[in-house]
Formats: sequence, structure tokens, C-alpha cells
Amino acid sequence: MATTPRIRIRTDGSTYSQVRYRITRAGHSKPVQTSQSFDDHAAAIRWAKLLDRVGPIEAERVLAAQLAADPDVVMLKVWLHRYVDSLGKSVDDETKRKYRRMIDRDMVPFFGEHLPVDAMTPELDAAWIDWLETEFDNGPKTIRNKHGLLAAAMGAAARKRPTPLIPWNPCAETRLPKCSAREVDHLDEHEYELVEQLLAPSWRDWWEFAVMSMARPGEQGALKVGDLNRETGGVSIVRAWKWANGRLKLGDPKTLRGIRTTFVPLETVARLDLDRDADEWLFLTPTGVPVTSVRFWQQGWAPMLERLDALIKGDRTPFTGAAGWGGLSFDELRKRYGHIAARLRTKRLVPYMSRHTGISWRLQDGEPIWVVSRDAGHSSITITDRRYGHNSTAASAASAQVIAGRLPRLRSKVVGIEQARRRRLVQLGRLGEIERVGKGFEAVWMDADGVVQSQVFSTYDAAVEHVAEHEAGDLLAAAA
Repeated sequence: MATTPRIRIRTDGSTYSQVRYRITRAGHSKPVQTSQSFDDHAAAIRWAKLLDRVGPIEAERVLAAQLAADPDVVMLKVWLHRYVDSLGKSVDDETKRKYRRMIDRDMVPFFGEHLPVDAMTPELDAAWIDWLETEFDNGPKTIRNKHGLLAAAMGAAARKRPTPLIPWNPCAETRLPKCSAREVDHLDEHEYELVEQLLAPSWRDWWEFAVMSMARPGEQGALKVGDLNRETGGVSIVRAWKWANGRLKLGDPKTLRGIRTTFVPLETVARLDLDRDADEWLFLTPTGVPVTSVRFWQQGWAPMLERLDALIKGDRTPFTGAAGWGGLSFDELRKRYGHIAARLRTKRLVPYMSRHTGISWRLQDGEPIWVVSRDAGHSSITITDRRYGHNSTAASAASAQVIAGRLPRLRSKVVGIEQARRRRLVQLGRLGEIERVGKGFEAVWMDADGVVQSQVFSTYDAAVEHVAEHEAGDLLAAAA
């Protein structure tokens, strides 16, 4: 049961808040009844909640530290703000503003205004984590972000010279809620093509470039004509649009490795208007202003989603001349992509999916993960592996095939090995084609006469087995 402060009246008519609780004192075997009094009712409520979370012994220790604090002792709130100020130019002003808001909104209400920095303990840190999770329903990632700031500040307090404020970092070993990163959604080639066809023609160059470059939307919108080498397809990413105090400004890319040169296909370069001054923005909206992530969402992505929903429902309205539609007709879209539209809508469709798709495609095609990580501007290869490593199967499968050459020749002739290799090529997309359809999995293959055949199977494995057995062509040629 939660402890509730009671309001009491003194003999002089003034009021105070009393928190009653039981505690087992040293040398006693049974708990005794006691209480604490507060002139500030809000402080009483905070301490009562702390009492429920950390127990009476720890709560009394915190209260004693607050009451006995020397005027020269640094308070936790003061130190946290001082730490943010000390970050200097290594952190931009907008990020500092977010940190200060996090301190005032998420830390001070729990720890109080007058908790000395040296009164912080692992138990108190753990109670704060529980408070964020239960009182505010903060998710694991949000808690980790907030705790990261507190832990960094306490680490700085322990490293302060010439005299550390605390002997060690009490937040260093706190167990945090498990943060299981969900697999990011990406598009296959058919889904990508459907999105492109549903975008207004003026936005299709942006969409293709986004996927091919793997650039973040803020980085892509900040590109200028001179940042793209039309001969090589090299893209110099050196700046990005960022939000600061509710306004957009140009700044550095998100990470230290964000300043980079990546490459896009020359076919993508050929779609762009590069016969302009090098200092002009590479991408402009139909009204001639620089493209930002917000503008792409409002003018390109949101209308695309409306058309997707209309295509699924059979609504022709967005695909008429009166609606200003300049793409394929409704009937043609339904004919080509009707079986894909509903499947596409089950994914988390956001503009950032262009980056997820570009990264996933490169890994699926066997490009080394360290190359993809560098070209994507991730802060470390660990980030790439954690979020996209499940897509990096092509290189592993190819590696297994290479090392198989070390096995004795006789082993390679065992019945079934040849078919197993062909199944692997089917799964990698190098033999035939398998696509999920409403009633199962459609297998498409070319027979020995050069005729394309198709058949629907109830399971994916059955479709793979059939294509592996009936696809014409030499195995080594398919693997090349």
C-alpha cells in the first residue's frame, strides 16, 4: 500500500505534513513506528514515494543527507546543469536544451532540489529507473537515454580534479530494462517499385536517390549540386538539416562518421538536373524551396499513403485528372501491384524506410557489412550489425560455398549435395523467383525449353524445392 502524508495542525495554527512509517533500528529485532515532518506538502509526497521504493533505511539516509548538507556542498541538480554546460561545442545547443529539459522534468522531481551529489547511491538510481518506468510508462530505449545522461554526469563528478566530488560512479553498474531492437522494416524490389509509382512524379528522383545513397533525410535535403560527382556517382555528405528551438538550421551530420563520401548508381545520377550552379540545392520541391524531411512527408509521403489506401479499397478518386494525378492509371496500378498493396500496408511505412531499404539491399547482395556501415555513416559497425545484421546472409552463404571446396572431392558427389546447393541459390534469389501471394507462395522458373512457368505452393519450402529441381541452367553460371 502506498504511503500517504497526512496534514497536521500545530498549536500555533500552522500546518505541516507528516509521513508515518515503520523501521527496524540497529539492535532491535522488531520494527518500530516513527514519522517525518515536512513543511512543504509536495516534499512530503516525494519522500513518501521514495520511502515506498527504496525502503525506510535508504529513504532516511537521503533525507539526512539533504538536511545536513553543507552550503558549500554541490547539489545534484546544480551539478547536472553544470555538466551539460561543460560539454561545450562538442554538443550542439539544441541537444543541450533537451538535456536541461530532461534534468528539470525527469530527474529533479524525483531526486529533489536539495539532494547532495555525494548522496546518490545505486539503490537510489535503481528506484529512479523504476519511477520512470511505472509513473511515466517510459520505454527501455527512453530510459536508457535518460540514464545515459545521469551516468555520464556522475562519472564526470568522480573524475573531477583536483578533488573528485564522489569517490566512484554509483550509476555505472545499474541494470537497465532490456531494450530489444525490433527488426527494421524494409522493402523488396516490388514494394519499392509500388511506392515509387504511387509518389507524384516530382518526388520520384528524391525517393530513388534516398534508397541508393542510404542518406538520412536531413543529409539528403542539405546536398548541393556540387556535392555530387556526375562522372563517378560519388556523393559528399558534409552537412544536414537539424531542428533547433523549433527552427531548421544547417549543421553537421548525426555522427562523427557522418561526414563521408558514398556512391550511387550512375543510372540514378542520370535522373537528376545537374546543369545548375554548384552552390544550388540538389533537391527542390515543386515550388522551388529546399526539400526537408517535413516537406517530403507533407507533400510526397502522406499523399502516397493516401493513394496506397485508396488502391487497396478500390477507390479511384486520387487517380483522376481532377485530383492532379500524373502517374499510371488506377486500373494499371491494380493490375501490376494489386497483390502487393495490402502486404505493403502491414509494414511501418515512414520516409526513413528508404535508408533501411538501401542498407538492407546492400547487405543482402553480399556487400561487406563494414563497407555498408561506413557508407551509411553509422557511428560504429556494431550499430549496423545490431539493426541490419539479419540481412547480411548472402556473404555468409557464399563463404560457405567457397570453403566447401576444401572438402574431399568424393564428398561433393554425394547424392543430394547438388540439390542442396541449388536450394541455397533459390533462397538467395539467384535461381528462379518466389513471391508471397494471397494463397501461399508463387514460384516462377524457366524450364529447359526456355519457357517461363509459375505455380503456387502452400509453403515456402515446397516452392524452393520445386524451383531448385526444375529451373534450367548451369549451377555454376547461376552462382556467378
